[in-house]
Amino acid sequence: MTDEKSQLLSDFVHISRHYQRSIRVDADLGRLDALAGYICHSTATSILENMARQLTETNQRSFTWTGPFGGGKSSLAVALASALHPDKNLRTHARAALKIEAMPAFNKAFPTRKGWLIVPVVGKRASVVAELNAALRKAKGKGVDHRKISPTNLINELCQTAEERTQDGVLVILDEMGKFLEASALGHGDDVYFFQELAEAAARANGKLVVVGVLHQSFAQYGARLGTGTRDDWAKVQGRYVDLPFVAASDEVVELIGRAIETNQRPPS
Repeated sequence: MTDEKSQLLSDFVHISRHYQRSIRVDADLGRLDALAGYICHSTATSILENMARQLTETNQRSFTWTGPFGGGKSSLAVALASALHPDKNLRTHARAALKIEAMPAFNKAFPTRKGWLIVPVVGKRASVVAELNAALRKAKGKGVDHRKISPTNLINELCQTAEERTQDGVLVILDEMGKFLEASALGHGDDVYFFQELAEAAARANGKLVVVGVLHQSFAQYGARLGTGTRDDWAKVQGRYVDLPFVAASDEVVELIGRAIETNQRPPS
C-alpha cells in the first residue's frame, strides 16, 4: 500500500503552460504571452529562410506549410505575424524568439517599418471568400458587412490594400486551410480555383501580398475522392503554392519536450 505521505513525481514536475494549450492565430495574434516559451528550432528556421529566398529571388508569394497535428505550425505562424506586427514591442519580442538577426534574408524579404497588415483566418467547412473577407475587414478596423462579396472583388481589395502606403505589406494566414479544401471537395464551400486566383494575384501584385496556408496533409489528399479530371485541376491549383514540409527532427522533439518539462528540484545525477 502506498504511503500517503510519500512524494510523487507530480509534486516536483509540471508542464509549462505554453505547451498545454493549442494556438489560434486569430485569437493569439497580438498577445505577448503567446510567444512566451516559444522555441524556434531548425525546421522552423529553414521554413522562414526558404520563404525569404523565394520572396527575394522570385515572384513567388504563396506558400503552404504541411505537417502533423501539434507540430508547431500555428505557433510559428503567430510568431511570424508578430515579427511583422505594427506593435513595435511585439515585433521586438517575436524577432528575438525567431532569432531574426541570424537570418539576413528575412528583413529583405519582409521589410518592416510601419508594420504589416496581418489577416489571420482559421479554416472551417464554409466559404473561404466569406471568412477571408470578414478577417480582412476586421484587420482594417471596419465593421461587419453581411453583403456577399465576389472572389474577384475580394482579391482586388487585398492587392489594393497591399499597394497602399499605410503599411509595409499584407500577410494572409490561412490556418486549418484543409477545412476550406474539404468544403470545396464536398461541394459546401467555394470553388478551389479561388486559391489559384489568390496565388496568381499575389505574384502579380505591386505591393507585398504574402499568403501562407497551414495544412495537416498534402493538398492533393483533400481531393483524393474526387474524379480524375477534378484531381488534375486541384494539382494545378497546388502548383501555385510552394509547399514547405513542417516535420520536426527527433532531436528537435527531444529539445521541445525538455523545455516543456519544468522542475525546481533536480537529482544530482
